[in-house]
Amino acid sequence: MNHVPDEALAAIDAFGEGHLRGEPTPVRERLRSDLRIRILPEGDRTARCRFETEHTRAPPTLRDRGSFLATYVDGVDDRLRAWGIDPPDAYEYRRTVEGTHRYEGVLSLP
Repeated sequence: MNHVPDEALAAIDAFGEGHLRGEPTPVRERLRSDLRIRILPEGDRTARCRFETEHTRAPPTLRDRGSFLATYVDGVDDRLRAWGIDPPDAYEYRRTVEGTHRYEGVLSLP
């Protein structure tokens, strides 16, 4: 089951298509009320993917928050792979800013 909103999937598609044209569009979308995704190109072959979440705890990786949240991450990763973009094995906790936990990973672009 895919829980990723259509708007977020369209933004990932625009990023993938833009990368193929040499002009990737940053992604800034809400996946649910307490979860957002940001994808920013860092060069020709990499991009930074960051999930921002509001929760009482911040485990070492985003998928450690549980299977329901993992379905969102899996949906995003599946869509990235469809564009030939390799997601990281895990999105790791980086820091908390004003109550929002940030999890990041580097995407390998085709």
